[in-house]
Amino acid sequence: MKKYIFISLLCAATWCFTACKQEVPWEQKHVRTLDLNVYTADWMFDTVAKQFYYSFDVPEIDAGVYNFGNWTICREFNGGSKYAYQVALPTSMFMTDTLVDGTVAYYTQYIDYRVGVGYVDVQLTNSDYYYEVDGKGNIVNPESMLFRLQLIY
Repeated sequence: MKKYIFISLLCAATWCFTACKQEVPWEQKHVRTLDLNVYTADWMFDTVAKQFYYSFDVPEIDAGVYNFGNWTICREFNGGSKYAYQVALPTSMFMTDTLVDGTVAYYTQYIDYRVGVGYVDVQLTNSDYYYEVDGKGNIVNPESMLFRLQLIY
């Protein structure tokens, strides 16, 4: 009999703790999604590493978030449309470029990132360091891109 009373009390206590638990609204759960835009003109080229990069100031990544939080960064395609989709970084895309003489160059575009306290750096590297060059011999910047940073802390 004592056994059944104990089990009944344990079940009742469990029910009270789960029934009284209130759901925390999504916006109070320590999550943030930040849109990080880099425009074509803003890409920088590192002549030593032979890659494009852009540095975002992200004050939301303080020492606490850096040491104890988690993050993901995705590139968003077709942003703002019903066909929008995200691809997690790092990502590789297989690319082609038709040259002036009509031949096709095949290369891989690799996009990666690094995170530090207060910033996010995005790097774009083409395989074999193949970059489009304009008529004046200058390397052409990549297209504008939208990255989405999701922070959980």
